[in-house]
Amino acid sequence: MGRPGRLTPAGVRAFVESVLDLIYPPSLYCSCCGNLIDETRTYNLCDHCIRHIRWDQDPPRERDGMRTLRCAQYGIYERTLIFSLKYNGHRYIARDIAEMMRDRLEGSGIFFDVIVPVPLNPSKERARGFNQAALIAKHLGRLTGADFVPRALRRTRDTRPMRGLSPTEREENIRGSIEPDMETAERIRGRTVLLLDDFYTTGATALECRKALMHAEPADVIFIAFAAKY
Repeated sequence: MGRPGRLTPAGVRAFVESVLDLIYPPSLYCSCCGNLIDETRTYNLCDHCIRHIRWDQDPPRERDGMRTLRCAQYGIYERTLIFSLKYNGHRYIARDIAEMMRDRLEGSGIFFDVIVPVPLNPSKERARGFNQAALIAKHLGRLTGADFVPRALRRTRDTRPMRGLSPTEREENIRGSIEPDMETAERIRGRTVLLLDDFYTTGATALECRKALMHAEPADVIFIAFAAKY
C-alpha cells in the first residue's frame, strides 16, 4: 500500500474547521457578531445584525454595459461578514451569503444558466486555502440548480492589493491579468453567465472578468456582489 499524501496547511485548516463545525454548529451563533442564536434565524444572523445590514432592493444597475446587482450596501456589518469568511476561515458564512444572493436574484427577475466566480490571485488562494467567491458560487449553484464553473477564469499574474488605489490605478493594476479557460468555453457559449464576487468597489475587476468571458461567446454576463459601494 502507498503512503497517504501529506496534508497541506490549508488542508489541515479545512479539516479542523469541519470538526469544529460538528462540535459547535454555526447555526448556534450569529455569523456577523457571534452572539448566541437559534437555528430559526434567517441567514444565521441575530435580530440586531439583520436590522443593521443595509439591504438593497433596487433593480439591477447598468454599469459600463453590464447589469450589476448587490445584496447590500458596503458597510461595517457587511464587511464583518466577508472578513470573517476570508480572513478568519469561517467557510460556513459562504452558505449564508449564497442564500442572500439567491433571495436577491429571485426578487430581481434575473435568470442565468451558469455561475462563474471572480478568480483570486494564485498566491492569495494558496495562502488562504480557498477562493471565497468560488465557495459562495458553489453553494449558490446548489441552491439554484445553475451550472457552477469554478475555473472558467484564471489570473495570469499576481496583482497589487487594490486597497488604497485610485479608480485609474485599479484599472491599470488589473488590466490583462485575467483570461478565460477555453477548455470550459463550451459550458459558457450561448448561455447567460452570472459573474460573482464578494465585494464591488470601482468595478475594475468585474469588467476585466467580463472582457475575458466574452471570448467564450456567452449570451450575456450579469454581475452580482454581496456588497458594493455604489
